Amino acid sequence: MKKNLIRIFSLLMALCMALCCAGCGGEEIEIVYEDESVVSSTQSDVQSNTNSGTSSGKVPASKVEAVINDNVNPADYRGKTVVYATWRNPALYEDGPVVEAFQKKYGIKVKVDLMTEETYTNTVIGRIASGKSPDVYFSTYTFPYCIDALQPIDAAKLNLKEDIWDDALIDLATVNGKTYLVDTIGNIWKDEDMVFYNKKIFRDNGWTTPEEYYEAGKWNFDTMKKCMQQVAGLGSDYIGGAIHLEGLIHGAGASVIGYKNGKFYNGTTDTTTQDIMRWASNGVKEGWLGTLSIYTALNQFPSGKVGVAILHSFGLKKTGYLRTMKASDIGFTYLPTYNGKQYKPTGLVRGWGICKGAENPVAAGIFLRYYLDVNNYDTTSAFISKEAENFFFKLTSTNTKNKNFYFCCGSGVTGVTGKDKTPEAQYVQAPGYADPSQVVTEISKYQNELNADITKLNNKLK
Repeated sequence: MKKNLIRIFSLLMALCMALCCAGCGGEEIEIVYEDESVVSSTQSDVQSNTNSGTSSGKVPASKVEAVINDNVNPADYRGKTVVYATWRNPALYEDGPVVEAFQKKYGIKVKVDLMTEETYTNTVIGRIASGKSPDVYFSTYTFPYCIDALQPIDAAKLNLKEDIWDDALIDLATVNGKTYLVDTIGNIWKDEDMVFYNKKIFRDNGWTTPEEYYEAGKWNFDTMKKCMQQVAGLGSDYIGGAIHLEGLIHGAGASVIGYKNGKFYNGTTDTTTQDIMRWASNGVKEGWLGTLSIYTALNQFPSGKVGVAILHSFGLKKTGYLRTMKASDIGFTYLPTYNGKQYKPTGLVRGWGICKGAENPVAAGIFLRYYLDVNNYDTTSAFISKEAENFFFKLTSTNTKNKNFYFCCGSGVTGVTGKDKTPEAQYVQAPGYADPSQVVTEISKYQNELNADITKLNNKLK
């Protein structure tokens, strides 16, 4: 398979053998080495990949690729500056050393334009309107609204035929024949939905864990319910399950707001969607299931009183939202099967693009090709454990073309519809919190409004 992902597959082989968010508003930070002859020692692994074994840590000009991307000579862009708009300061995360190593290798400076996540797209659009456009856009939950801030990725001269690129994201973000966002397979920033469980609770009580059910081929909605019921039965201060309901629905191959063949559609009339909402509403009514919100769930699970949670894979990272927990108490496995069918990979829409008005789109393309390549990261220090690292890359690097993205959690929809709140509470959680007998009635209440929203989303694509 992909030679650029040798590292990922070595992690997967190791696993098989073993088994056999907010920044500052409006601040620009320039991340540049003062001494261009010195490379950070934390990047020894990166340099060993790019320097063909040079021992000094320097990057000789002869060792920089003569041609990358779509016949781009990076030497032509030395001295340029790429402005990266984001709310995550690289200095606080594992991409800091990667940005520094990129600057050393190519002589292209990176200026980080920090802004708040909540107003990110509108801030970028404002920058563009004022003639101060960033070069690189970072999309999380913002498709399709983010198209207003983007130009086709062609401007970056990336070679999208290269095996490193994630076809599922490219297919999603290709509108009228033009691609606006890209991502790589096994990208260290991927956020896939998955199951976490509290190892200590299950260990102390001698119960079968979700991971053990999975390994036995018995991990499904019924066994997940059993796990949640057991934990809820420990007392009123315990929560059996805290889930992201939209992720659970999309992992079963259904949808709320779905997307297929370049069009959005209403998935709430599908029987699978309704059955899973009814499953959740039963759990809430019977007390073995707590929240249906991803944001509440990710805050509740670290308390140590939640048995099973459906969260993003960011929870596997040392900088993730489970960082206050003991790593030895964090268990993890895949989403459950539904009606005997393997789950579909699902998660938020995350990608990177080139802003309208970008001053240096080709230099930005050189940056993205380096920045999004997981082989340039020290992955061993990024995760809560070696097991978490192995699982993360197996989760994010397999079956990628089968991904079933969801859209209700972010500004990608609200930016288009003009609503103040995301549709998750209305279109996902309201039926889940209703009495089981009223789930279909609750869904029927918003059909006209949901269909109107979907019409606006499809008009945006036009």
